[in-house]
Amino acid sequence: MDSPPARPELLDYVVFFETEPDWVHPEGWYYGVRFETTRGQDRVIATLAPDEAEFSFEWWQGDVRRMRVQSVLAVDWRIETTPTRELLRVGYNDLQVKFCELQLRPHVSIDWAMTW
Repeated sequence: MDSPPARPELLDYVVFFETEPDWVHPEGWYYGVRFETTRGQDRVIATLAPDEAEFSFEWWQGDVRRMRVQSVLAVDWRIETTPTRELLRVGYNDLQVKFCELQLRPHVSIDWAMTW
């Protein structure tokens, strides 16, 4: 039986977001860290708290907020890289929520999937 992939470390997220994080919890980054990254007119602000099972982000284009997601029960954190794209995939401990994918390269894209 294959073991699940290792949860990304802080440096993996620094590479993914291409920026240093802001610490939002005094007990360490696993309890809350925020990244803000800009791609042209797109700006993404993501807050990750793996040990609190929380993930949220906002996607802005200029001064217009296009999307805001605040989620809980986030238990599976992965950064998936292919030659054409790189994304953060978050899985949930909820039978109805399949995953949330946040892609930054080559452009910002969000995929949120639920099931009956």
